Amino acid sequence: MMIDRRALLAACAAVPTLARGQGVRGTTKMIVPYGAGNITDQVARVFVDALAARGGRQLVVDNQPGAGGTLGAYNLVRAPADGSTLGMVSAAALTIAPHAARQAVRYDPFTDLIPAAGVYVSSAYLAVNAALPVTNLAELVAYARARPADNPLFYCSPGNATVPHLNIETLRRGLDFPAQHVPYRTSAAANTDLLANRVQMTMDSASITVPHMKAGTLRPIAYNGTQRSADFPDIPTFREAAPDVPMLNAWSGLFFPKGTPAPIVQAASVEFLATVNDPAFAEKMPLGVAPFPLDPAELATHIRRDNERLGRLIGEIGLTQD
Repeated sequence: MMIDRRALLAACAAVPTLARGQGVRGTTKMIVPYGAGNITDQVARVFVDALAARGGRQLVVDNQPGAGGTLGAYNLVRAPADGSTLGMVSAAALTIAPHAARQAVRYDPFTDLIPAAGVYVSSAYLAVNAALPVTNLAELVAYARARPADNPLFYCSPGNATVPHLNIETLRRGLDFPAQHVPYRTSAAANTDLLANRVQMTMDSASITVPHMKAGTLRPIAYNGTQRSADFPDIPTFREAAPDVPMLNAWSGLFFPKGTPAPIVQAASVEFLATVNDPAFAEKMPLGVAPFPLDPAELATHIRRDNERLGRLIGEIGLTQD
């Protein structure tokens, strides 16, 4: 990442009054647009501790759940642009909601938020109920095609236009096999029916599926990490099993509201990326989650790429979020 040295020196001089924030005891508020226990909230708290352990600024998590992350994102856009407030916003609010929300989002993901650093990326397994007579992707496709039209293969997700839904829909279209989507309100509810074989397939987060795969009640078919998982080394990645199908990984990054001075963002980016790259941060990641150290330009490019691809997919399907 290229940073102007003079700008960086100016930024460091400004940190005590701006980037360290104007809040109580000099803290910086970090909006997390999701509730406590959500994967982004879990990572946010690990990040806050890791940043403090490195002698960095003090961040205070402010959970602002609602509307699939768009409420907190909108509040971040309206926050003071003086370095006192930033947010950890996930891909869904920036690359899915602008195309699928029932009501238009009240922010532009490209112009209203300034990227500071990528933080985490999560990977998931395509998993099926262990009763299905399939052990790999080719067998799954053949099995789905052989099912009668009035009794198709059903797949579940925690809601329309969620990452698990879009991933399986991408896979279904890319490999040309039939499957019927069944949306649920929560991952827990979907998993209950999956384990009972009322639905047969999912691609939910690893924290949902891995315990059941280890217990033998679910069977992993493919993994959307960049390399095979140490937990299931015999399971291929999608890059191996379906190299022409571009699967989606959920991710999150740190952003400042539009208008935050560039030196403040640049100094923060250096500090944040050092934390994301710290092995101590990686060691405390939740199951299936890894550091995602993108600099501001790389994060902006990633948003545009995902936005374009998912906007096209959502438009073709005609989806709206629950």
